[in-house]
Amino acid sequence: MSEPDRPAVFVHLLPGLIPPGDLKGSVAVVVDVLRATTVMVQALASGCAAVIPCGQIEEARRIAADLPAGSALLAGERHGLPIEGFDLGNSPGEFTPEACRGKTLVMTTTNGTRAILASLDAERVLVAAFSNFGMMVQWLHAEDREIHIVCAGTEGEISFEDALLAGGIARNLRDLGGTLCNDEAEIVSGLWARVEDVIWTQSGDRDLEENPLVRYLVRGRGGRRVQELALMTDIEASARMNRPEQGLIAELRRDPLRIVVAR
Repeated sequence: MSEPDRPAVFVHLLPGLIPPGDLKGSVAVVVDVLRATTVMVQALASGCAAVIPCGQIEEARRIAADLPAGSALLAGERHGLPIEGFDLGNSPGEFTPEACRGKTLVMTTTNGTRAILASLDAERVLVAAFSNFGMMVQWLHAEDREIHIVCAGTEGEISFEDALLAGGIARNLRDLGGTLCNDEAEIVSGLWARVEDVIWTQSGDRDLEENPLVRYLVRGRGGRRVQELALMTDIEASARMNRPEQGLIAELRRDPLRIVVAR
């Protein structure tokens, strides 16, 4: 029996760089490492029933108000800062089981939720973080549709940390027999190859106090902004790869629009 075709992999470094019509019939994987997709995976792992992504603050307020009393958790940020009147900001550590269990998270962020909404032409939309990296690669390896990894970026500019995660997913899929189909996929795959060698080499150093991936996440504009806000714990949380309790696939469902754990 012949080996099945492995997925064709594309990377888009910003939602605005997706060629019109390219997502139709595909699987889109949205990446916003610092911090929206990291938070979404964390929230679902902590017991949120669903995450509703919103583009605008007032839209999020309206949707939360229309949910049954006590069931909504309103969260998000603008330019990295919590939104006045919201329950939570955009820090992964805020999304504990105590805060999340049984709630519907209504969320709006500067970059991540907008990237998800920009990917609705895809047949399926998934949400990736370093925390569910291995599970995501395993899941995508079985796909027979085109895979488009969509980086959220930082306020309209390409972000280093999103490119790293996109590169990690793309390179692992290539190593499993997939095909990298655009220049962006080749570029970020090569970037990840250089970083990966350092990460795995230094991860075995018992005297190393810091996760080596943290050093890379702070290099980009998004990481520097999070540092300026004195939120290094957010970067450390976002750098934790393959967390067993977060080994899940977060998938966007339609009618109504919400992100849930794929079963």
